[in-house]
Amino acid sequence: MKSTFSLMAIGSAIAPLVSATGFRTVGSSGSSAQMVFVPPYTDTVVFIDNYHANYGGPGYDISTGVHSDISYLYDGTDISVFGTEYNLTSNAIRPVKPLSNTFCSAGAFFPNGTLLNLAGAEAATGIAEGFDKLRTYDAGPCNGACDTDWVEQPTGLQVYRWYPSALTMVDGSVLIVGGSNVGGLVLNEASINVPTYEIVHANGQAPKAPVLLPILNFTEAENLVANKSYNLYPILHGLPNAAVQDQIFTVAGNQAVIWDYTNDVLVKTLPNTPLQPRTFPSSATSVLLPLEYPDYTPTVLMCGGASGDMPNPVTLDDCYRINPLDDAPAWVADDNLPNGPQVMTDGIQLPNGKILFINGARKGCAGGYQADDPVLIPLLYDPSAAPGARFTSMPPTTIPRLYHSAATILPSGEVLVAGSNPAVGYSRTGAVTRTWPYFNNNGHRAALHQQQNNTSYYPTEYRVDIFSPPYLSSISVHGRPVITTFPANITYGTTFNIEARLELGARIRGNVQINLLAHGFHTHGVGMGQRMVKMGFKMVANSYEITVHAPRDASIISPGIYMLFVVEDDIPSVGQWISIA
Repeated sequence: MKSTFSLMAIGSAIAPLVSATGFRTVGSSGSSAQMVFVPPYTDTVVFIDNYHANYGGPGYDISTGVHSDISYLYDGTDISVFGTEYNLTSNAIRPVKPLSNTFCSAGAFFPNGTLLNLAGAEAATGIAEGFDKLRTYDAGPCNGACDTDWVEQPTGLQVYRWYPSALTMVDGSVLIVGGSNVGGLVLNEASINVPTYEIVHANGQAPKAPVLLPILNFTEAENLVANKSYNLYPILHGLPNAAVQDQIFTVAGNQAVIWDYTNDVLVKTLPNTPLQPRTFPSSATSVLLPLEYPDYTPTVLMCGGASGDMPNPVTLDDCYRINPLDDAPAWVADDNLPNGPQVMTDGIQLPNGKILFINGARKGCAGGYQADDPVLIPLLYDPSAAPGARFTSMPPTTIPRLYHSAATILPSGEVLVAGSNPAVGYSRTGAVTRTWPYFNNNGHRAALHQQQNNTSYYPTEYRVDIFSPPYLSSISVHGRPVITTFPANITYGTTFNIEARLELGARIRGNVQINLLAHGFHTHGVGMGQRMVKMGFKMVANSYEITVHAPRDASIISPGIYMLFVVEDDIPSVGQWISIA
């Protein structure tokens, strides 16, 4: 069996690049796309999955979604492929191989664009357990044949973690927060809870011991208190601060704080999230809205999720904003979700500063077989629009994207969408288990019921879609900005020059933005490290040149490699990779 294949030969099911708003199916992910990221300086995305049987390789039909009859294995082995590199130009996939189980892991980028993937789950035949493992995947560009693969690091995490969150820090190190030390559960419990954080340093120095984060801690008596035990995949958003330290907005359950992870101290206790827990398995959508020059005032948006009601959580349709650095921060009600309640939805930062809400379910919560009634209509959220007019409905998909689906922005300005595997392990039918609605959690009957209907079928999904936002449909009329000259590297607190024009050669004159976008690592509806900075700039008279103010310091955006976009009248250029340090 070949290591690389293309599904282009299937024919009419793969549509060419189009500008019409909506979805088109382009290929197979080759593995269930539980996690996704874009390696900088490449035209690829990388998918990671749980280790299980796989029938999404050669023979998979993207026109119908019918699975292959041939098990997709790594060459010369009986080990199923559970990681792939997907080529955005050719729609070909290349198997890449973690050596340990990456199930429900986390990720963040080092400053040189290398992705650090960390944690995981149980061992399988030929695959090591992943709970304490560190793996890296290099950025591009490739010279000649690209054969980048996962590299297992000789050192690991100090404690086992499953469902942790990760974030790049102001010095380029990676922060890892929370998790459980046992796999195979939906609710966390005190006996397996990991209420600490630790750091993997970019320079390889030895880390300090894990530090207790109080809002992650709870007792056995609080196992069924959702605002305590619903604490997996904590929400993390780094906040601008004059000290340039890791003062990070953090949510676990319904508890919100600003915690200084540089000095291991509480900065501020924030009001609890309204009414309900918002982290896994409640799995609300949380996005840090664009930070804008010169003040970089942070606003966090949080929408939907599921209630803490046991055994049957109820999905939520509410949205709130909070400005965590206000003297008296408060959660302020925003427009409700037009689709009604939804959970496990990805919030994708678009190049023009708007947010795309995509994927998820209208019933249940996160976890295997825990949700139903898929959200098929994406929503576009405009932070600058008047209250009552911030959401716009987009053309629908026909492919359910439930638990274990993912999405990410691409340099083209499009959004890649893949995955969905409510069964957790491979399932050709997507039918619920015979024990429905009951299942075991940490060795005993779970406090939650499976919420997928016993007449619903959501097979393991391998089809890859591209969603074209509305701004691409305007290109034929207005033209698209093109960045013709830009520096490879910029420095905090300085200015730099770029040149940009419209495709037909005209100078950019309209409503202009110059945006730096951290695309992040996406899994379980969480965009780890995703953020945008709207930079200050000045147009140079009678010229294509623009003088741009780089972000003030590393608390605005951590050192790394990001997409640079020029936006005119809401239409973005193609993103260009640029490094800030």
